[in-house]
Amino acid sequence: MLAWTVVVTHILICSGWFGWNFGTQNLPSEIAAAAVDAFIMLSGFVITRLVLVERESYGRYLFRRACRIVPAYWVALALAIALNSQMGANLRHLPPTLSSQFFASFSDVAAGRLWTDSIMHFLLVHGLAPSSILPAEPYTFLGVAWSLSLEWQFYCVAPLLLFFATRTRFGGVVIVAAAVTTALFSGRIIAAFSAAFLPAKAIFFLVGALTYIAVVEERRSRNAFAVLAGMCVTLSAFWWIGCGRSIEVVLASIVWMLVICAVRFQSLKSLRAFLDSPPLQFLGRVSYSTYLFHAPLITLLQAGIWRWINPRDPALLLLVTALPSIFGTFVVSALSWRWIEKPFQRLGRDRFSWR
Repeated sequence: MLAWTVVVTHILICSGWFGWNFGTQNLPSEIAAAAVDAFIMLSGFVITRLVLVERESYGRYLFRRACRIVPAYWVALALAIALNSQMGANLRHLPPTLSSQFFASFSDVAAGRLWTDSIMHFLLVHGLAPSSILPAEPYTFLGVAWSLSLEWQFYCVAPLLLFFATRTRFGGVVIVAAAVTTALFSGRIIAAFSAAFLPAKAIFFLVGALTYIAVVEERRSRNAFAVLAGMCVTLSAFWWIGCGRSIEVVLASIVWMLVICAVRFQSLKSLRAFLDSPPLQFLGRVSYSTYLFHAPLITLLQAGIWRWINPRDPALLLLVTALPSIFGTFVVSALSWRWIEKPFQRLGRDRFSWR
């Protein structure tokens, strides 16, 4: 559901529907950002469980993480690099507005730094680039890949942080204090680097990690719910103060609390039944490829739309973009899951089985 929220947002943007602005906040962009933030909290939850329960060696852990995210990402990134100029051309077919020119400018930036950006993106280090040196670096080529660099940074440090938190007296307190501090300065961190720089989003990972400890390790449900609610309120408050993006953080916190309440406290049985349904479970399995491949697919489809249909009505453009994009993304996601993701996940599991 989070991945498809991003897909729908990008379909709207590529069709010239940039949504409403509330002050400096754009509603579709804030909703998409909230979906990614909710996934970041989910990632903090899952990785904390993985490290604490599986107790793998650091090398095996990183190898499995790489097998999980890198192969499909490299394929999607290669497609996005090949289609970079076409993406900019598609956006320039839209009525010239500040929003359309802003999104089209990423293609121009990427074209001017082809080799630099390609290498950094393939290595997943594009989130570490200071904006004063490489402006817009995390968002060129494959726009959603900023979050993959962020995730990879977290994957690399998560076992070390958990070791520090569990093996030292005040380790957990230090980590919480650091995450809260970076949240208070998140606006400045994003301005100096980007949202793809780990300290900018550290508190979201922390909330996910602490949620695992509170709702899985903690036996008393009432206390666990209080801890969860307190963490989400604290996250919202500090991020709001530090970044000023209230819509994003409030939506992400609400989504996270609703899902955890449904799956842990069983207080929202209809939501749990919906999430447990076979169609939603299938969409969840293929959601990583959905997230990766929808943008190159939209670019290809719109290249044909502008060439053969050339719609002047925004509603018609949205219609002829949305229907094939949704169907095509679903098909490509299923194929990528079957032929890219599953084989490499199996490799990650089997690589060390002989030991």
